[in-house]
Amino acid sequence: MIRIPQNTIPLDSNCRIVEITDSGIVLIDKSTNVMSHPNRKPSSSKVEKTLLKSKFCFEQECYLWINESGAEERLHLCHRLDSATSGLIVGCLDHDLAKVIRKKFANREISKTYLAITSGFLAVKSGTWKDPLIEKRIQGKLRVQKGGNQMAITKFRKIRSTSGKMNLELLELVPVTGKTHQLRVQCMFRKIPIVGDKTYGDFATNRKVQKSTKIKRLCLHSAKINFETSYNGNSISVNAESPIPRQMGRLLI
Repeated sequence: MIRIPQNTIPLDSNCRIVEITDSGIVLIDKSTNVMSHPNRKPSSSKVEKTLLKSKFCFEQECYLWINESGAEERLHLCHRLDSATSGLIVGCLDHDLAKVIRKKFANREISKTYLAITSGFLAVKSGTWKDPLIEKRIQGKLRVQKGGNQMAITKFRKIRSTSGKMNLELLELVPVTGKTHQLRVQCMFRKIPIVGDKTYGDFATNRKVQKSTKIKRLCLHSAKINFETSYNGNSISVNAESPIPRQMGRLLI
């Protein structure tokens, strides 16, 4: 059992701790435009906003800091979110338990649910998307396109449609696979791009939303994470939720 006061973790001021379990699992609600961890080669011209305001060890995949008693503390990342995506991210104070959870993420044994606000309406209320996706480097930047033999699978459910001029819709998205940019690209394929997406989105709609609401964020949020595991003879169950961010909620009024 690992215990650590929440206020001793040097968290970014725009993020919050949802829960620290008795087993040392740390559930964090990450703000948009905060990186899960710093870049290996940080830009000298731009200050990086990261999950914790401390050093990051890439070999151990963990943040490190010195507590008030002079002892070293560590938070091991178990997975990552794109900086523009907000919501739940899992860390762990125990190195070995972190490896167990990372393996569960890699094996797709952890259920993740996202909320997305899209531009345009789906014709059906629920179903499953299946698309072959391939990663490419275009002018040095990573882009995902249709192709290859790696299938991306996502379950979707329509939650709410707006009656305003911008034709926005709130979707629940549950990725079965974990491909790069999967949710953003699959929405784009169906001509319902996620609002605020600067890579795969509808730029005219993005400008319209920004002009009328002053909201510039990517409207994609990691809302739920659920999994069970065992460690040192103990059963561990995690069922975490993060409500829709206020800015995203404003677009649905």
